[in-house]
Amino acid sequence: MTREEVLKFVDNMAGAKYDFPFEGDFYSAVLRRSDSGKWFGIVIRAPENYFLRYEAEVPEEKAVLCLKCPPDLQDFLKVKYRGKILPAYHMNKKHWISVVLQSDVPQEETEKLLELAFEVTK
Repeated sequence: MTREEVLKFVDNMAGAKYDFPFEGDFYSAVLRRSDSGKWFGIVIRAPENYFLRYEAEVPEEKAVLCLKCPPDLQDFLKVKYRGKILPAYHMNKKHWISVVLQSDVPQEETEKLLELAFEVTK
């Protein structure tokens, strides 16, 4: 998925919204629950060394979708999508993952992970 596709999907999720809370940064979008304001995700650019650390291909935009994720699911996802779903960038690695945007993680899978992250933050 692209950043724009993620934001459009969140726009259509009941009870979800996104915003740009970082002054002067209109790229990084925080995905929130409308009822509590809790974060369930963030679209952010990561530095090249983040991808290299995990032996992942460095994408052109260097964009990742960080999502809340149950710890027991993370290992499965990181193995299934090696180099495409990574330990979280800039977030708690026990409770968050990063999906490399514009990678070959199927759109349906990313959408399911967005919905799961939303539910996990109830």
